[in-house]
Amino acid sequence: MESSRKPALVIYIPFYFLVGVVTTISVEPWDSCIHSPSSRHVKPASVHSIQSSVIVTNTGDDQLISLSAGGRISLDFGIEVGGWIALTATVASGTNSSTPHFALAFAESPAFVRPISDDTGSTPTQDWDQALSVSLPAGSTIYRTPQEQFRGGFRFLSITAFQDVIISNVTCEIGFAPETLDLRKYGGHFDIPDDDLLVRTWYAGAYTIQTNIGLQNTGRFLPQVRPGWAYNASLGIGNSILLDGAKRDRAVWPGDLGLQGVTAFLSHGADGLAAYRHSLETLFYYQNATTGRFPFAGPATSSFRSGAQSDTYHARSLIAMYNYAIFTGDQDFLVLHWSNIIKGVDFILTAPDANEYGLHNQTQPNDWARQGGGGYNSALNALDYHALSSLSRLASSWTNDSIIRAQSTRGSTAASRLKSPYNTLLWSPSLNLYHDNQTTTLTPQDSNTLALLYNLTTSPAQATSLSNALTRFWTPIGPVTPELPDTISPFISGIEVLAHFSAGQPHRALNLTRTLWSYLLDSPLMTGSTLAEGISANGSLYYRGNAGYKNDAAYTSLSHGWSTAPTIALSQCVGGLEVVGWRRWRFRPMVGDLRNVRVGFEGPLGVFEIEWKVLQEEDEEEGGTWGFEANVSTPVGTRGTVELLWECERVLVDGENVGGKEMEGGGVKVLRAIGCL
Repeated sequence: MESSRKPALVIYIPFYFLVGVVTTISVEPWDSCIHSPSSRHVKPASVHSIQSSVIVTNTGDDQLISLSAGGRISLDFGIEVGGWIALTATVASGTNSSTPHFALAFAESPAFVRPISDDTGSTPTQDWDQALSVSLPAGSTIYRTPQEQFRGGFRFLSITAFQDVIISNVTCEIGFAPETLDLRKYGGHFDIPDDDLLVRTWYAGAYTIQTNIGLQNTGRFLPQVRPGWAYNASLGIGNSILLDGAKRDRAVWPGDLGLQGVTAFLSHGADGLAAYRHSLETLFYYQNATTGRFPFAGPATSSFRSGAQSDTYHARSLIAMYNYAIFTGDQDFLVLHWSNIIKGVDFILTAPDANEYGLHNQTQPNDWARQGGGGYNSALNALDYHALSSLSRLASSWTNDSIIRAQSTRGSTAASRLKSPYNTLLWSPSLNLYHDNQTTTLTPQDSNTLALLYNLTTSPAQATSLSNALTRFWTPIGPVTPELPDTISPFISGIEVLAHFSAGQPHRALNLTRTLWSYLLDSPLMTGSTLAEGISANGSLYYRGNAGYKNDAAYTSLSHGWSTAPTIALSQCVGGLEVVGWRRWRFRPMVGDLRNVRVGFEGPLGVFEIEWKVLQEEDEEEGGTWGFEANVSTPVGTRGTVELLWECERVLVDGENVGGKEMEGGGVKVLRAIGCL
């Protein structure tokens, strides 16, 4: 595959905005795939379009944009940005002060570059956001959009003149990732020399997450301003908070955190973990003290205001808390919040009906927008199973406290009891899929991917058949989910990518990644730098058109962290080095059709790095077998195992046979597998 990455020495000259030559010396091959700007003050990269009565004049390192009344210019920043616009405007004396001089409008997609902004109020008449009108005194003025009219995510800025005006020095002051000093300095990395698409996918996920890290007081004010917008509501606890999307909803959503938080850790290290923790602190703060239920959404949402509840999002909250705990090894976090976590576990343990099944009866089916639900829901019970089994393992490892150890036994027993009735009641042997619940023939994508990922299957053969059956939902651009008709969900399809890897099907997982995420990256509807919330079956932005979004394609978010699962899969599954428990890691690489991988991430435990390559054996006596070599770097104070999913004559670590034994972390270990089939 021909690489589209820039060479080590990059000379970048903006197409229209010749603001000076910017020279970037790349020190790593993936640097050119990082979309993050090098400064918090970003100039447009080019002019997207001009609509009459506009003259653009070069003035050295800037340009003067002269607009007559009725003129419009649309500027392209080249990537998703977000924050506040600043510019210099010159207004002639004697202009009409009762009429605005110009207006600013914002768009993520090229399809919605126009005089009004992308919608954040979900109405097809577009009478919520409209545009931001600006009136200025005569003369030259440095204008900055008001603090409350922060704009979370956009690529295009349109300036429409109502009176004659001269504009210069247009910049966006970046407002996301407020605690990150160097936006381009990531805590993780990923590289495959011969597959540029996968590398671009990893970094698009990383940048999506960065744009989703919001400043505490930039939530959507409700009831929403009409016309216009105000983003000055509290998002939760902490200065930087991991949100569901850049443009909207700009809120903490527990369902998203199970993927977002992992991506934040793997790509952004300490900064990602800080925002992740602040989102979790928000869930702890708003936990129901009586029932132990965690909120369906953060305080800056209408769902929170209406008191909506969700059984699945409660379980996803616990999973997100477990992930954070093992990524950080933070005992203080667990000491502070263990009682909250156990209250959340108790909510699940008291939910199963006292009947022959012992499954959780879903009474609050609010979820990620899927239809169906209720009853002994397969997605809910898969999430419960993973939450209970994971937290029981954590309880048995992070402390020697006897009470907490007893809680571990209680959780693991409940999880083991769930698996058998789950398969008895919900599995369809003729379809090789799980039903949504006991009363329907619906076989959802979400519950089947969750069951596969979380090991609800009872044998490797069943897992293989389930992985294969999921491909029935596939189309040339991605799986159409049965539980939300006419929809391709990168959220659920991302979980499916992880599920195929977990089932030992790396070729299938890579195929799905290349299919859907190439569209999310390269479709002319997209930003080219971030990942969309969802699309319709035909690839349009009418995601959830008839299911809550009122056929308003401009409402769909084009930078949504729940779509970043391939970043996780490429690090943890392809790279193969994964934190799997309390100070425990596993090296289990999924080679697929790849031959050379570099990946790394860091956190409070230390630095994890891997570099592996497939070796073609030359010895004819090996009969076409191959070899594998890896340098595995893990932190001191951790332990881990090597699990290769193919048969080899010898597997050596630092020259010694590992034999499946757990080994101490620390330093670089050299693994070599010889004579593999």
